Amino acid sequence: MVAAHIRIAPLGSTSEFDPTALRDLIYTQGTQNGIEHVRVRAGPYGTDILAFIDGDDPEEATKALHQIVNRTIAGTPALRRWRII
Repeated sequence: MVAAHIRIAPLGSTSEFDPTALRDLIYTQGTQNGIEHVRVRAGPYGTDILAFIDGDDPEEATKALHQIVNRTIAGTPALRRWRII
């Protein structure tokens, strides 16, 4: 299992999204990609996402997390203005 981290933030004005709801959405999207655990923490500069992905390659884990989060953003109307930063 390998840890991967990314940060997302909304474009433009500040918009909040419940970290627990985001964690649940990411976990649901990621179960097919080997996601094991997800932690989400909102901060002043965006929302940090830490996920543990089944595998042993950190680059592949980060790539998988990017794909999972991009799918989550695309499939959630309330997140459409959010991006990976």
